Amino acid sequence: MRATSLRTRHLLPAALIAAIAVAGLLTVGALARGDAAPPTKKPGVLTAAIRLGNPGFSEGTIANPYGFSVDAARAVAKRMGLKVRFINYPFGYLFVPGPKPYDAAFQFATITPQRRRLVDFAAWEIASGLGVLVAKDITGPMTLARLRTLQVCVKQVTTGFAYVQEVLRPKGLVLEYPDTSDALRALSTSICDAFVFDLPALAAAKRAAPGRYGAVAGRVGSTEYYGPVLPKGSPLLPAVDKAITSLRREGAFKRFAARHFGSALTSTPVIH
Repeated sequence: MRATSLRTRHLLPAALIAAIAVAGLLTVGALARGDAAPPTKKPGVLTAAIRLGNPGFSEGTIANPYGFSVDAARAVAKRMGLKVRFINYPFGYLFVPGPKPYDAAFQFATITPQRRRLVDFAAWEIASGLGVLVAKDITGPMTLARLRTLQVCVKQVTTGFAYVQEVLRPKGLVLEYPDTSDALRALSTSICDAFVFDLPALAAAKRAAPGRYGAVAGRVGSTEYYGPVLPKGSPLLPAVDKAITSLRREGAFKRFAARHFGSALTSTPVIH
């Protein structure tokens, strides 16, 4: 018994040394593969900026949000091995220079060359485009020529705003609103006749309150790609890119879109 005890005393330190060595090798290997903890503002947590009040994308409360953007942020954080924390942040401020309180903004921002000069975009999640939702008293077929004669409303600092100003060029004054909810409220009371905005959000608004608006009259403009916005030069970009690319390859974003927008992304006709 005494001899066995002595051998145990000698073998135990050797086992510990071996375990420490293996752990060190594993850590070095993980760092070499780029598996170090992502450089988030709060260790272990992805701070995701959303904007509440966007149908289908971000609704509910900041403590209990739901929508496509929320599902996307949660999936990306999980794929990166992080928890997620949501903050409510104005869309228009995403492209204003200066420090940001978030790691990434999941606000269905269209990726454009002009915006890339101000921020970094992660890989795209889904492709869609602009749509036209009309007021209840606007009926019948919609054409671009007819749309130009209507009272059009837009959300500021969006591709819908740019399309209306630069391509559609309505005959009347264009009503501008800072938030989606403001424009939808104006549409529901016929202050404006048509709201030109992201098709997924318009389809979700109509589906949630079918009696409040007229029809989703169709889509306009070209295909747009939505991706998360990161501050310019963010060291987190490669990790977010990797997570989004793998999730898109697995069809995760298509499932989220079907859940929140139905078939509108593929079935809505083009307005000519």
